[in-house]
Amino acid sequence: MQTVSDLMVTNLITLKETDSLAMAKKLMSEKNIRNLPVVDDEGKCIGMLTQREYLKHAFYLVSQFGTQQLAKKEEQTPVRNAMNKDILTIDVGLALDTAAEFFIENKYGSLPVVENDKLVGIITPIDFVKLAHRQLQQ
Repeated sequence: MQTVSDLMVTNLITLKETDSLAMAKKLMSEKNIRNLPVVDDEGKCIGMLTQREYLKHAFYLVSQFGTQQLAKKEEQTPVRNAMNKDILTIDVGLALDTAAEFFIENKYGSLPVVENDKLVGIITPIDFVKLAHRQLQQ
């Protein structure tokens, strides 16, 4: 049986809740990623900042302060103000077919993978597409 550990990405880019939205925006752009796990000092995943949540908060900042102030306000705004705290994490040993069902039924963009309450990886629908592609080539 294949598990999440067989497919997850482990070279993670994470944020702290005190990091700025400007830093998150830069990481998303430079690394071409849309989902950033937010971890505490012990490595526990306490939230996710997705591109959608970032954009929603950026639109809020523009509506409150105008476009000229956006960059300044992004520097001043901690990730905790925009991150999603209501997240589902999955265990490293979860069967891959069960993880796939989470994506199909809930349309998640990513799922943080934990082991002993610590973030050890992340899995996305793209990981499943890559797996299917590899299997189709065989």
